Amino acid sequence: MPPFEARILRKILPSAEEDRRIQGVIREVLQALETRIATKGFDAKPLLVGSVAKGVHLTGTEIDIFVTFPVGTPREVLEREGLALGDLLQKPLRMYAEHPYTRGWYGGFEVEIVPCYRITDASQRMSAVDRTPLHVDYVLGHLKEGQADEVRLLKAWAEGIGVYGAEAKVLGFSGYLCELLVLKNGSFRGVLENSLSWKPATVIALERPPARTFSEPLIVVDPVDPNRNVASAVGVEQLATFVHAAREYLRSPGERFFFPRPQAPLPMSKLRGLVRRRAAGLLAISLPAPGVTEDVLYPQLRKAHRAFGDLLQRNGFVVFDSRFDVVGKEAVFLFELTADTLPRVARHEGPPVWVKNAKDFLDKWRGSRKTIAGPYIRGERWAVEVARETTTPAALVKAKWRELGLGKDLEKTARRSLRIRSGAAALRSVYAEAWTRLFDRRFPWER
Repeated sequence: MPPFEARILRKILPSAEEDRRIQGVIREVLQALETRIATKGFDAKPLLVGSVAKGVHLTGTEIDIFVTFPVGTPREVLEREGLALGDLLQKPLRMYAEHPYTRGWYGGFEVEIVPCYRITDASQRMSAVDRTPLHVDYVLGHLKEGQADEVRLLKAWAEGIGVYGAEAKVLGFSGYLCELLVLKNGSFRGVLENSLSWKPATVIALERPPARTFSEPLIVVDPVDPNRNVASAVGVEQLATFVHAAREYLRSPGERFFFPRPQAPLPMSKLRGLVRRRAAGLLAISLPAPGVTEDVLYPQLRKAHRAFGDLLQRNGFVVFDSRFDVVGKEAVFLFELTADTLPRVARHEGPPVWVKNAKDFLDKWRGSRKTIAGPYIRGERWAVEVARETTTPAALVKAKWRELGLGKDLEKTARRSLRIRSGAAALRSVYAEAWTRLFDRRFPWER
């Protein structure tokens, strides 16, 4: 390992004292779980999983403990009893995503207690997390001496460039994916060097080939289940960012890839100056953020973001750039538009002249109060010029947002309160950090 990376490793490794405390918490939580299970008299076994179990954790890690139930356990029993066991944590919080679990604190560490089914082969899987203990066994059985630290470097590097984590908020590289990439390529640098040949539809298999066809940009076949793509969460932008960052790092390594400077919000005066220079239209849509887990919230934020953007595009507004964010207790959708108003007239194209149902188009628009000119022939098609219902993005969203699919929880909060601001009013100081992220497109290591 190069001396520079050895120095990085010393910064990301847990200290001996931290590891001692981690092991103490693990012992106490496992003992408490075993006692509660024995008292209730059901057949379940607590099991340490995650990065701590594999010895590849970083400083400040969380502790993951699964409680395995026999395959014959009814799902409602597994969830009810498994979630109840999480009450031994401090500030326990029920997390309902694809699979329910409890998150809380114990001895100064964040701990997750997750019920699952006890399986010996992935084909027995009954819930989304049942394979996790098999992943632990696989990594421990294949990790060579010194590779644990290579995994740590890759995880810290991926986090530094902003692509670490398969959760819905990030849609990037999971810890298990990083571990498999090191097993495949031998080292942190080996992963980066090999990534330079990645492109969409790249397939990486450690043992068995994929058992089915995958459509994601990066395919890493799960060695314990060839029907699963470990990299299924990785989007094409995260993949491209990983490859670009690898090229940049190998050309000029630096701590900034592991420990980037935080992105400070630009002062409002600079933001206003940027907007004047860009001469674009601004739109900010905000609604209360529902009190759900991030794994439930972020898919809905993406859905709502697409819905607002599609609405604008369908009605003639060109979205130059956009993003969504959670600001305090608000979900915020920001749009930069090439123009903040449209002409009152819009052309609406109909069918070719020789199509049978062309008469329906003519009958609809001849004499319509919305018709400004036409119908007339444009090329081979009928066309008509009509008056737009709205000419500003704010008025459009105000008139049409109830027709959009925003996601179950967001739709509820939107009905309580949905605010639409355009132009200078969209550039509120409370949104300064979100607008900064939209306008400042530098990579984390470039700040």
